[in-house]
This record gives sequence, structure tokens and C-alpha cells, in this order.
Amino acid sequence: MKKSNKFIDFLITQKCTFKCEYCSQSKRWHKHLDSANDEIIESFFRLLNTIDKDFEITLSGGEALLHPRFFEIIQTTKERGFKINLISNFSFELEKYKKIVDILDDSLLRMDISLHLDEIKNLKDTISKIDEFLKHKHKNTKITLLIPVYKINDKKRKKIELIKQFALLKNIPVDFQHIRILNKKIKYSKKESPYIKTESSESTFAKLCFAGVKSAVIYEDGSVYRCYSSRFLKSNYLGNIKDKNFKLKTKPQVCTMKYCNCPKPKQYGQITNKKAPLKAYIYKIANFIFVPFLMIKKRKLIKAKIKQLLFDTRNKS
Repeated sequence: MKKSNKFIDFLITQKCTFKCEYCSQSKRWHKHLDSANDEIIESFFRLLNTIDKDFEITLSGGEALLHPRFFEIIQTTKERGFKINLISNFSFELEKYKKIVDILDDSLLRMDISLHLDEIKNLKDTISKIDEFLKHKHKNTKITLLIPVYKINDKKRKKIELIKQFALLKNIPVDFQHIRILNKKIKYSKKESPYIKTESSESTFAKLCFAGVKSAVIYEDGSVYRCYSSRFLKSNYLGNIKDKNFKLKTKPQVCTMKYCNCPKPKQYGQITNKKAPLKAYIYKIANFIFVPFLMIKKRKLIKAKIKQLLFDTRNKS
């Protein structure tokens, strides 16, 4: 099957079964751990009717399987004619993962299994569960084992070797992930660095990228951004699916990041060699000036709402 160069990532929940201290998506960094509510889910279903079927849909979190409507979401997405990628820490019972296969069959394009070594209580049991899942899945479904690299010690090295042996035996790839906290990659010690692939040092700044044209990231509140990095910059906001104002860009956008902090635009061939340096610097300056202003304005609105709430409460009492 030819790989699509279009994708939409939908983070359907911030909730998770794990409490990884390095998590950039939930637990440590978010005070309110929400899941996409019914309005957002219905808006997502409507969105599927308006986009090309060659978009790959990735569902993740947090832990995607924690969403109360998870199985309905994958069923409806399949019925709309889309191929699906899933990301899970594989912490649930095997029957739930078998149910995913029974629903999706060959519509499950890929399953990324995140093996968080600090959180897994019994690695051998987890590997045994993955082995059973491999026997049940459709032959065209690709499996990748993801290992976030964080504070590697002798105990973790033994676990990594066990995973690598299993992956080699089953002929499935292992991807060691460079941890990003608040959109910044952490630095590794000499003992940890061998587990991290040598990444391209080529800067993406000022390069034109099709993220936002051929891809988008939807968060649990329905807000949409052109890529993961741009959410932290508060730029390149594409609207909100519940407000029906989400719209993909029609032309490639200039990257204002020194390096792309997400591998997907490169993997999907969205980063071009064309550059627009002047526009990149203008956007970067605009972010530097306006983002703090917008944050101050947001804080003022929150304070005003709190005051109004306190006022209403006093009047009621």
C-alpha cells in the first residue's frame, strides 16, 4: 500500500494510565486532564465527511483507549473510508486490542506501541501480550515499538535488550524516541546517547512546509494547529472543529522553528527545500511581540470570569 503524505492527528484525551514524569502531552504539564466531549466527537465525525479519504487519521492521547467513545470513534472513522493509525502504551488487557483488530481489520494501517520502561510492571507479560496481538492483527498492519529514552540505567538496559531481541525475532522495528519537554528536546549523557539515532542537524527555519495544508493536529478541545510545534508558539491556529471555522491552508507555510521538533512532516515528505527567510523573520518577531500580549489578555479574561463567578455566588447566597 502506498504511503499517504497527508495526515490528521487527533488527541482525543489527555488522560493516561501512566504518570511519566517526562510526558509532554498530559499529567505533569496540564492541570485539567480532559477528553474530547460529545460535541467535539460529533464535530470530528462531520469533519471526516469534508476531507479527502487519502488523509491518514492518527488517534492518540494521553492514552487513546481511555476515551469513553474510543471504539465508536474507530468504527465511525473506518466507515467513513479512512485508514487509521493508533498510538497506545499497551497497558490494557489483550481482549481490548483484539477488539480493535476485529473492528478495523485492514483499516488499521499502523499501531505504535509506546513502551515506557519506568511504568511497565512486568515487561515479559507485556511482550507476551504484544506477541499474541501480532498473531491476531491483519497482515498489512504495521507495528512499531517506541521506547522513550529517559534516565537509562543498568536495569533499563536489560529491558531494552529484551525488547530488541523480541523485535528482531518478530521482524518489527524499534524506535528510540528523543524526549521533548515543553517542545524542547532534552540533552543526553554519553551512556544514553547510543540509544538515540543521529538526527539531521539541518535547520528547518525559513523552509516552506506543507504542514497545515496536507496535515493538521486536533486537540481534545477541538482546536486545530498546523503542527505540534506551532501550538506552543500560539501561531498557525487553524480554527476549531466545533465552531466550524477550521480550514486547511492552501499554500505551504514558512517554518519559524530552528529545527522541526516533530518527525512526522519529514516522514510524510511535507518539508520542502524552498525558503522564505524574510517572511520567517517577520513571523518570528510577531510571535515574540504578540504572544506575550495574548497571554496577558487571556489572564485578564480569566480573572474577570473568576470575579464574576464570585460575585454571582455571593448574590445567590
